[in-house]
Amino acid sequence: MPGSAAKFWGSRTRLVNVLRTWLRSLPVWLIVGLFFLYPLGRFLLLPIFPQWAPSTSVQLGWPRDTWQALGNSVGLALTSALLAAILGTLWAWAMERRSSRWHSVGELLLWLIFLMPSYLLTTGWEIVFAAPWLRDGWLYHQFYSTVGIVALLTLKALPFAVFVVRPLWAALGHDLTDVMRVFAIQPRRALVVFLRLAIPVASAALVVSFIESVQEFGIPATLGAHLHLPILTYSIYGALSSSPLNFVGAARLALLLVALALLGGLGQILLQRRFGAVLVHGQTRHRLPPPTQGGEGWILASLNLSLGLLALLLPLGAITHAALGGGWVALRQSSWGPIFHSLAFALLAASLAVLLAWLFARNLQAGGIGGRAMDVFSMGNMAIPGLVLGAAYIMAFNLPGFSLYGGSLLLILAYTAATAPMLTRLLQAPLAQLDRGLSDAARIHGLSPWIRWLDIEAVLLSRPLVRGWLLAFGSVMFELPVSELLYPAGKTPLGVEVLALNNGEHFAAASRLALGGLVSVALVTVLTLLLLRLFLPDYRLRLAQ
Repeated sequence: MPGSAAKFWGSRTRLVNVLRTWLRSLPVWLIVGLFFLYPLGRFLLLPIFPQWAPSTSVQLGWPRDTWQALGNSVGLALTSALLAAILGTLWAWAMERRSSRWHSVGELLLWLIFLMPSYLLTTGWEIVFAAPWLRDGWLYHQFYSTVGIVALLTLKALPFAVFVVRPLWAALGHDLTDVMRVFAIQPRRALVVFLRLAIPVASAALVVSFIESVQEFGIPATLGAHLHLPILTYSIYGALSSSPLNFVGAARLALLLVALALLGGLGQILLQRRFGAVLVHGQTRHRLPPPTQGGEGWILASLNLSLGLLALLLPLGAITHAALGGGWVALRQSSWGPIFHSLAFALLAASLAVLLAWLFARNLQAGGIGGRAMDVFSMGNMAIPGLVLGAAYIMAFNLPGFSLYGGSLLLILAYTAATAPMLTRLLQAPLAQLDRGLSDAARIHGLSPWIRWLDIEAVLLSRPLVRGWLLAFGSVMFELPVSELLYPAGKTPLGVEVLALNNGEHFAAASRLALGGLVSVALVTVLTLLLLRLFLPDYRLRLAQ
């Protein structure tokens, strides 16, 4: 009897603990269901349940240019991904296997390209080729063709390729090189071994670059629109911005887009199964890599200088020159409303996204089924293009009695939903480093949950939280696809106005807005970091690290 009673009370205690954990995470999953699963499921299931479409939508089949858009998207994305994967794999190898002063310059360039909106990059190059001495030349015609789109997509995908591949090269260590040197392996044989090692590494870069390129919207909406070239992302936007609306056709195109991303992931899994074993070896011993040899230093210098010139100096220089070309009078007469609108949207959305990501990351750290589900959700939702999310919000929150469409609130909520999964992954590692004993000790001393979160956890996570807020703020400030679909009348965001001016070839006005937006983001970033340093003592900053 005593043994059976102990088992009964033990099982009852475990059940109570499980129920308490689920009840504690229930609000988080209600948010996930309302703002993520419900709108995305309602939109992506439209081809199966077309009666869910709004009454303003026509019941049409596939859009007219579907298969041409699909072929163009796959061809452009594969070409740019292949170029980015080759270049990114070699560059990441140089960063991990050779020491050079150019590596810090390269990291800065890659991060700047990663953060730079693609439509600003396109706008800068369009201004460059608007110069009389370049117009109608060979380079001009190459840029205004699929070659120009591939070049821009490659530039934008390159940071993703390097960021993915670099840790994989670091994991190899230098033991293999030492073994081949001891056994006097011939250079040709050594090259074959390293090429075999590079297959799973380069495949990871290829998949990530392909997914990023096929989901890109800014370049198809600028250069692709000038060329009248059907591309999946811009075709989805066309189905939702034309009259009459075609929600079912847009949903079918969105499913094709998601299917392409899934096929890329499946290809990566198959390559890892075939070649992944070559990455598994004994304990890796890390040491400082040798300096560059022979002409490697010149190659690295040329690569960094070329990338900086093509991706930053020339386009940003052209934007700055066009913005300041009219002098003070043009600056004073410009309309700065879109910048102020985007500033307000970004401040609110970034704050909500950080709070939501914090809740998601806490739920992820809880472990168990809920933690694993949150891990899958945060990873999967990062692969959903902003254009698809915006389209889902149009349909999900435009119902009788529950209509948010046409207002600023829906746009802010969509911004929040688009950035929160990314911030969740960013906060995952810092949150995991917090000792649970801190929270237990605070609970024992009778501190309320709010005090524990604000006075202990928030302080220790201050740097990651501020870093995530700044990343979300910059992303929302220049966000384009969600803004194009959901912006309220009279409150045009920055990205929408710049794109409209670009498509109308009003490059000077577009440049003034773009430059004003960049200056605004820089000022907010500096002010935020100064306030953080002013109000948070140094010892807390050290703890946050």
